[in-house]
Amino acid sequence: MENRLRFEVQDDCGHFVYPDGWFDTLLDEFDDLIVVHQSGNMNDKRYIAELNRLIGLEPDFIDFHAHLSFTFLDQDKPKKALDAALNGLAVGNRLIPEGFSGLIEWKYVENRPYLRALQGAMLAYVSLRRHKDASTIIDKMLACNPNDNHGSRYFLGSELLRAGDKGRAANIFEEYADDYPPYCYEMALLHILNSDWVKAATALRHGFSANSYIAEMLCGNFNPMPLAIWHGTNFSEPETATDYIEMYGELWVRSPDALAFVRWLFNHSSIMSERASLMKCSEDLFSERDFDVRGQILDRQRQLLNKIDHQLSAKIVKKVKGRQGQEIWPWMNSFGW
Repeated sequence: MENRLRFEVQDDCGHFVYPDGWFDTLLDEFDDLIVVHQSGNMNDKRYIAELNRLIGLEPDFIDFHAHLSFTFLDQDKPKKALDAALNGLAVGNRLIPEGFSGLIEWKYVENRPYLRALQGAMLAYVSLRRHKDASTIIDKMLACNPNDNHGSRYFLGSELLRAGDKGRAANIFEEYADDYPPYCYEMALLHILNSDWVKAATALRHGFSANSYIAEMLCGNFNPMPLAIWHGTNFSEPETATDYIEMYGELWVRSPDALAFVRWLFNHSSIMSERASLMKCSEDLFSERDFDVRGQILDRQRQLLNKIDHQLSAKIVKKVKGRQGQEIWPWMNSFGW
């Protein structure tokens, strides 16, 4: 029994225990294989074949399955990625005691293959648009490892929304929107689906200030160039916008009113003025190096952000007379009303 992978529990915390000897030999070969593949000296086809060979030698080595899953994800083969990840999880789940609900934390190196397999399954479910399965496995990931080293919390709200759990999705958006700009847009989309245009406008205004590239893409610029501004975090950069639209833009596209609303609001004179004031802060931070001056700019930026509330949204989100004299929402003018 000591020569096999096992799972031990202490103080409601679990960790996998890999035996010495046989596993160590395979680990050395595995490490060399990863280095050769990442250096470009081995193509994916050969790499996959080698991973499958190692799996044949030791099916209980969870990381073989996890890395195979990520390779298939890189090839845009989510079904194969899911199968590989689930095979790895089956190994771990077989060893975890029934009813165990404690932690399996990333800080223990031996737990990382299992957590990587969970991540592989999550990303596969996301790619396959299996939203309920994705949200279920994210809940498991967060229960096992609350520190969330993989950032799964930044998928959970979007998956819940698309799985139909609007209430819980709203709670997730509210909790993490300050850290993750796409959640501002997701909150706005949720309000739009509920026909609450004022709240949607306020959420979008927060989104515009945190990552304007998402708004650009929703308005039709699918390849926004980086602006000469201080972005603060990588979540404020174009790559985050691209990833968000690729993963979750479909629900926006299925809601033409939503896209028209974003375009109208993004270009509204009052909102452009608000955006310009915030943009000035980001431009100044891009070039300013003096610590004290940067602090003053950041204070001004925070003051402007704190002014984003429902008051301005309610003022501008009002019906107007259409071309034929009927009352319409102003963004509906895009449809020729």
